[in-house]
Order: sequence, then C-alpha cells, then structure tokens
Amino acid sequence: MQQYSVTVTRQDANRAVASTREFSLTLGARRGDPTVGFNPVETLLTAMGTCLLTSLQMVAELSHLPIDGMAISLVATREDRPPRVAAIHYTLRVVSSLPRERVERLQQLAEKNSTVFQTLAGVIQVTGELHHQSPDGEAPTGDA
Repeated sequence: MQQYSVTVTRQDANRAVASTREFSLTLGARRGDPTVGFNPVETLLTAMGTCLLTSLQMVAELSHLPIDGMAISLVATREDRPPRVAAIHYTLRVVSSLPRERVERLQQLAEKNSTVFQTLAGVIQVTGELHHQSPDGEAPTGDA
C-alpha cells in the first residue's frame, strides 16, 4: 500500500503553501477571492485532471500507441448545503492518428487506472467527453 504526505501551512491571510518532498505549491486561502490563487476546489480539479492525463500517458506508452498531444478541462458543480462538490464534468482533448475507438478505449483505461478519478467517482457524479483530433487537424478516419 502506498502512502502520500503533504503539509499545508497558512502563509498569510490570503495564501497557503502545500509542500511535499522538495516541491511546493502556493494556493489561495481566502474564501471567495479569485485573485489570490487556486482555491481548494480548483486544486481538487487540478489533481483529477493531472491524474487522468498521467494515466492516459502511461496506458498509451505501455500499449505502444501514439499520442501527439492531450489536454483536459474540468468543471465542478458545487452545492451550498451541505457545501460539497456534487458533480465533475471533464472534456478530454487527444491528438492522435489512432482511430476514435482506440482513443476511447485509452480514455476508459485511464479512468480505470487514475487514483484520483476512482476516488472521486466513487462518491460523486463524474462524467467525461472526448474530443479526438488527428495530428494534421482533421478528424481521424479508419479502423485499426
């Protein structure tokens, strides 16, 4: 079983600093102030997006499948009572010469192998959509 450890320290009235190993990340820590940095929900979305992209890259490399580029956008829906994230929707953009069916399978495997995705999807609604593009900018065609 693997463990993760992060220390978060309040830097001042507006910011907190998260640190692990030799890395640190400054976060916004003033409720409702979008000018002080990533807020906790944006940080949660960042963790999920990074974890999905990491998993997608890993699955593609293990399968020896070409991925020329990828990006992910995430949107969280927050409820006020109780204050919680009720749903997350992501849009995954993949540039690859692979047929769409292969990229869809990579997306499924990335979800299955993403620790943060699996954790969140177990307790809230998580949905995703795929935008697939070939390296030349056209929609990929053909089966492989």
